[in-house]
Amino acid sequence: MKVEYYVFSGTGNTLIVAKEVGRRLEEKGNQVSLHMIGRSNSFRISGESVIGLAFPIAFFSSYPLVLKFIASLPNGKGRKIFMTATMGGSALGAEGKFRKLVMQKGYTPIGSELFLMPGNYNNGVIPVEKNNELVSSALKKARLFADSLSEGKSAWGSGIPLIPSMWYRLVSSGRSLRFFYRMFPIMVDNDKCIKCMRCKENCPAGAISMKGEYPFINKNLCESCQRCVAFCPAHAIAVPGKPAEQYRAMEYEEFIGK
Repeated sequence: MKVEYYVFSGTGNTLIVAKEVGRRLEEKGNQVSLHMIGRSNSFRISGESVIGLAFPIAFFSSYPLVLKFIASLPNGKGRKIFMTATMGGSALGAEGKFRKLVMQKGYTPIGSELFLMPGNYNNGVIPVEKNNELVSSALKKARLFADSLSEGKSAWGSGIPLIPSMWYRLVSSGRSLRFFYRMFPIMVDNDKCIKCMRCKENCPAGAISMKGEYPFINKNLCESCQRCVAFCPAHAIAVPGKPAEQYRAMEYEEFIGK
């Protein structure tokens, strides 16, 4: 297979799994190209290439940016597609909702897998041993999923998509994010900020701009993906009043591909 694998990742959980799936697929003789989903995307769909989607489950759905990306996919005309999704808890049948979405776009679903990964929001203390076990288990599962894809034995789970369908509407309308952001607003501590602008340059939603000398997070654009929190070298971005350990699944240089 030639695979065009589109990935959205906040703190690196989804990316580390997608990389392992891609690595294993290549070991099996397949060709894999990873593309990061962001503010602007160009589709690389040609010949008999298979499409891969990788993203976090958020609000029993995913982030608006991911939903918009899927909605903007060109007509699949029967092209094969698979999905890998990471989550901190239960997806409550989200696989079924995404299966329906890609089929409506004309794609043929050939496989999906969900991966339980470390929680990346408001960790008072990072449970290092537990996190390592979760990641190790997820990477093993990623290799098995890649094997099943290569052998044509994978399947796309259906689940019971009632609750995800409800949340899909809430996320798409922006209501769930606005409510969540009111509870957990992400802000920049100017006293800690070193003005490296890493957060502004890498915000996938374009929610960070300058306010004077310092970055400022626009609450109307922020999707709470935690990328700015995870990769701030000065730990200057957090939820005020809720001190938490900074979590990321990989170092910044690996995340951006350097």
